[in-house]
Amino acid sequence: MSLNLGHGEGRIAELRERLRATFGRQTSGPDRLDPVSQLVRSILGSRTKDAVSWAAFMRLASGYPEWTMLAGAGAGVVAPLIEEVSYVEKKAREIPLALWQIQRDRGALSLDFLAEHGVEAATAWLCGLTGVRPKVAASVLNFSRLNMRAFVVDPHVHRVARRLGLIGWGCDSSKAHELLLDAMPDAWAPDDLLEMHWLMKILGQQACSHAEPRCHICPLAQDCPKRGVEGAAVLAFRPKA
Repeated sequence: MSLNLGHGEGRIAELRERLRATFGRQTSGPDRLDPVSQLVRSILGSRTKDAVSWAAFMRLASGYPEWTMLAGAGAGVVAPLIEEVSYVEKKAREIPLALWQIQRDRGALSLDFLAEHGVEAATAWLCGLTGVRPKVAASVLNFSRLNMRAFVVDPHVHRVARRLGLIGWGCDSSKAHELLLDAMPDAWAPDDLLEMHWLMKILGQQACSHAEPRCHICPLAQDCPKRGVEGAAVLAFRPKA
């Protein structure tokens, strides 16, 4: 079966079906985090493998049973609990400060109020917090119990989207969140966006890696503009605009 490389919602829907056929359907499961916990989890997860960041999150949650106890805590006491994540000192400063900012601005440590706002306004509010950029904001809105219509673009999704031509090669991560969300079918619910994120992420992890893409096992290789560009050669390849 050949993939239609035209633009628009039909292409995105077909991409999902092809990825589902290989990786299966992806769901959030019943145990979504509350939005504040998801904020902490997402900041920890930046540029860090999921298993490592989850372990750090669990240690942090054990050390601070209430997030109010973590708000404003010193980086020196937080860092040992999350020492295996990347940029540990930076995150040890950012997480307590972001929680403190929520308390200061809202009078309570809760992000439930974001459900009353549209995705654009909620994203802008979150990005005003220390350590929060579009990826973390989208994770809070889509992955948490808020279950809002945001699309998370992590490095794997960003790379796959560029190689498939869904976004331009020079499109940065911040712009990619906007463009890819706009490209998703209007009829898709938040759970559909979550599934598409995970399908693209799994593809990026298992086949479409940064330095050594395994095009021979990719379910989209037959029609992908990057097909056959393997190993170090991929780093020098730039598709036409």
